[in-house]
Amino acid sequence: DVVTSRDVVTSLDVVTSREPLNLSKKYLTRLIHSDYMCALRELDISHNNITSLAGFTSLISLTSANLSNNKITSLEGLESCKHLTVLDASFNCITNSCGILACAKCRLQELSLEGNPLATSEVYPGCVVQCCSMLCKLDNREL
Repeated sequence: DVVTSRDVVTSLDVVTSREPLNLSKKYLTRLIHSDYMCALRELDISHNNITSLAGFTSLISLTSANLSNNKITSLEGLESCKHLTVLDASFNCITNSCGILACAKCRLQELSLEGNPLATSEVYPGCVVQCCSMLCKLDNREL
């Protein structure tokens, strides 16, 4: 089982499977013990109170992540997710391009950052495409 509380998720051996893990709307503020989730491919932690992706360093098999509607200020922590191809980080608190530099090491093909302060910048699309060279879709629009 995965034990959840208002501020923490503690993963147990069950999470070592490759099944998608949905932890949306659980009032989470952080992800810990992600070392038990190294085989995880799909993760949904949308609609929580996550502020940091520090617990993502062990998610080396992750291919898809829904991080939308949290309080994330930077995508730092995704550097280890080299197989990540789909990322929804919409409606968070990412304010500048430094917040997305971690995505350069991923194989992102689809990225959604709409609803972040960064997305209102004139240089936003060009900056993201330069950072994520394999990107085919940005904010649900084909490139």
